[in-house]
Amino acid sequence: MVRSLLASEWLKIKRTKVWSLLFISPLFAAIIGFTVDLPVEGKEGWAYLLVMMGAAHSLLILPLIISVFSGFICRYEHQSGGWRRLFSMPVARQHVYLAKYLIVFGLVALNQLMFSIVYITAGLYQGIGGGLPVDILFKCLIGGLIATMPLIALTLWFAAIWSSFAAPFTLNVILTIPNMLVANSEMFRPWYPWVQPFIMMQAEDGGFFTMPAGSLLLAVGLSFVLLYIGGSVSIQRKAV
Repeated sequence: MVRSLLASEWLKIKRTKVWSLLFISPLFAAIIGFTVDLPVEGKEGWAYLLVMMGAAHSLLILPLIISVFSGFICRYEHQSGGWRRLFSMPVARQHVYLAKYLIVFGLVALNQLMFSIVYITAGLYQGIGGGLPVDILFKCLIGGLIATMPLIALTLWFAAIWSSFAAPFTLNVILTIPNMLVANSEMFRPWYPWVQPFIMMQAEDGGFFTMPAGSLLLAVGLSFVLLYIGGSVSIQRKAV
């Protein structure tokens, strides 16, 4: 059932402009990566470049792109009674939410992959030298992807309950703007979904995905479980 829903969701977005959005944050990060002056070389230079490009990518643009992905994946159902037609079919509503979630997660994963390609290209252009710190890059990319899971669940929740495409995006913009302040708060930043990708993509030594394992499992894991359940329950109770 979920496989069929995934195929259906794929057909809905296959020829849309959503694919062009994958280039926004990597291109913005590329501007930083190709122009920033690196005070160090070698492994430290790669780490410094990752911090600079990762911040440009994950602090403001990535959270906004996620909300647009979620809006696109629900846009079809909000038009001409799409939810009514979908729920009239023999499909479980929780499977609908899961399929939409997996599609958005896949788009974010592609976005992370494109960022890694741009990062490596910028490092080679800068002539940093030394070996590429694959371990740090892997931690940051996978950690950043994991950290987007609560935010995907939350923005998909918004997109499913609001028919206006602009409403969830506007709310996401408002909640993304404080990221620069929340990122400096030891108390609030682990629990704020909009800043979690930025925290998890910081190139630091030690820890699991640059954060203590306890903080990772508690903040990101618990946030994801609660928000995913909330979104799934909301779509099951959605009136059509």
